Amino acid sequence: METVSVLHKKLGNKIKELRKLRNFTQEDLADKVQVDRSYMGFVERGEKNPTLLTLIKIAKAFKIPLAELFKDVE
Repeated sequence: METVSVLHKKLGNKIKELRKLRNFTQEDLADKVQVDRSYMGFVERGEKNPTLLTLIKIAKAFKIPLAELFKDVE
């Protein structure tokens, strides 16, 4: 079983990958999610544990189902 921090890093990398595919800056995504840009950086680096509400907002910003954020993260 992987540690929580490893899973956070994998999730953060997935969010970063999706953000770059959509040509969003961290600031663009943070604005859409209504969080500070520095917080989005922490999430992408796996240093923060985003709430379910934040993850839902991220998925909506990407126009994907919430489950897609977790694809290949396990």
